[in-house]
Amino acid sequence: MKAKYFLCLFPGLLSFLSSCSDDHGLAPLPGRLLVDIKFHGTPPANTQGIYLIVTPDFPPHAINELFHSSNSLPIGLDSVHTEIDLPLGHYDAISLWWYSNDTKSNLADVLSLPLDINNNLLPLGFDLTTAQPQHQMNLVANWDKVNRDASIEGTIYFNGPFPANTLATAVAAYRYKPTVSVEYLTFLKSIDFSVGTNPYHFKLPVRNGNIEYLAVFWLPENSNLTEFQTIGVYENPAQPGEPAKFRVKAGEALSGLDIQADWSKIVNPQ
Repeated sequence: MKAKYFLCLFPGLLSFLSSCSDDHGLAPLPGRLLVDIKFHGTPPANTQGIYLIVTPDFPPHAINELFHSSNSLPIGLDSVHTEIDLPLGHYDAISLWWYSNDTKSNLADVLSLPLDINNNLLPLGFDLTTAQPQHQMNLVANWDKVNRDASIEGTIYFNGPFPANTLATAVAAYRYKPTVSVEYLTFLKSIDFSVGTNPYHFKLPVRNGNIEYLAVFWLPENSNLTEFQTIGVYENPAQPGEPAKFRVKAGEALSGLDIQADWSKIVNPQ
């Protein structure tokens, strides 16, 4: 699933954005994307900034393939117009990324990602050509998506030491259980990439509401980053082997969500 690669790509994106600009060369860029953004709700108090991200290939193969606004867009307005200069060519996706003052950025911080209803709900792309070097798009962003007013926590128990070829291990909560690539991003409520001990106690900030999938993922080093594998889920006590579904209330700190992670679930271990 291509989007599983996306799960591990951006834990350091905030530092990347703070040290780079959207200029990918010295020559003027011939294309331009014009974006009108409509915001709903109220920005969380811990908002550091929001950035426009443009992706030639989704998911991207490397962070340096992204184009992005060099500064945060205005915060607290109902609508914002912004423009970004780009090379001519095809772009698979456009998104808004939210950054917190409290935690590192991760995939749960995608504030807006328009999907193409005519193309299996894949991200909505666009083209810039010599004949049409400008393109206009509209985005809708709801601040409630990143206004996390609750938390879930538990302990992950692994049935042995981490494999020597571990690149990353993460725990993630989803609104619904993902079944296709893009849902690993669009259904994501929160993720923690710092899993690295046995046992590991996690605490994920989440938006109140339903959670239908809480899982542990593992990625081997020297892999294609499409190989993020599920090694454990929070199970329904009444139906062992089935993911538990539960609801978190606003202001609630739900604990005791323990997960058994099984290294034998790794496919083709090195």
